[in-house]
Amino acid sequence: MEWETLLAEIQNPPTVNSPVLESAFHRTHPEDFDVEEIPAYLPDGTGEHIYLWVEKRDVAAGDLISHLSRTLKVNSRDIGVAGQKDRRAVTRQFVSVPKSCLPLIAEVDGKGVKVLSISAHNNKLRTGHLEGNHFRIHLRPTDEHTFTDDDAANVFVRLQQLETLGFPNYFGTQRFGHDGNSIKDGIGLLTGQLSAKRWSHHKRRFMTKMVSSAIQSAVFNLVLAERLGRAEPTAFVTGDVVCRKDGIRPHLLAETAETDISQLVAMGPMPGPKMVKATDEALALETAALVRLGLTAEQFEDSGKLTPGTRRKMFEYPHNVSATLSEDAAIIVEFSLSSGSFATVLLAEVVSVLR
Repeated sequence: MEWETLLAEIQNPPTVNSPVLESAFHRTHPEDFDVEEIPAYLPDGTGEHIYLWVEKRDVAAGDLISHLSRTLKVNSRDIGVAGQKDRRAVTRQFVSVPKSCLPLIAEVDGKGVKVLSISAHNNKLRTGHLEGNHFRIHLRPTDEHTFTDDDAANVFVRLQQLETLGFPNYFGTQRFGHDGNSIKDGIGLLTGQLSAKRWSHHKRRFMTKMVSSAIQSAVFNLVLAERLGRAEPTAFVTGDVVCRKDGIRPHLLAETAETDISQLVAMGPMPGPKMVKATDEALALETAALVRLGLTAEQFEDSGKLTPGTRRKMFEYPHNVSATLSEDAAIIVEFSLSSGSFATVLLAEVVSVLR
């Protein structure tokens, strides 16, 4: 029972707000979940790497890479992306491929994939080379009740609140695998009870990285969920690591030069040797989460290649928010989020049951 309770806390952590909608479908059609990457920079038109602005419909991130690898006759490791995009969706993003692929790019279109434009840049696209993502999501009623203008207005008010006050920046359930299996495998890998050889050679690198990231994410969710039940949602505790709301550089709260602490946000743990260490009460909360998972900080330190460690903002602040009622009585919500934040986590602050 303890594992089921723990898994529920990780995958379905508490929200800050009561919902304004009881339930909604959000992926009835792939077009209902539209995601457009906000790049950190644009290709300048010259260089050894071809940048493809690609749209995919109902195609998994891994399947996109496989399709490009086969079609362009290039190793998948030579293909660069800034972030993984949802399968049950229509998404647009940059993908970089070697310049040698240029003669075959016309063959890419098909199987739910379409190249919208072609450019070039001097460097390969890598994970994290993006500002964030803009979402356009259709919320559809789950029963005979149809959404009204008042419903859309209430959703818009909630989105504006989140824009100002933020929402808990949890990792979404898709991070943890079916029934939390990625968490179990991550624990096994860190504790030496599971060998990476359980995966075939061509999947080993991807799977070990994925399950290691899943256990880091589980620690983060547990710490954030615990803190939400203790005080004002965005309140600091002694020993916190923080950064500016519009920044990414972590530092101890006690060492901040910021005079207006309302511009700061606490950062939760993604354990590993490169993570800025918390102290005092913040450290105690993080250690308690590790203990609940049967882990120690030293195990993450010893596994530095898989878990280098970092800090993640505990609260995220959407921008460019809107909510309107469509002609077919769906509520179309739009918002932009920083890289790594989950749209479904934001929507949990709006809809009680999201299907």
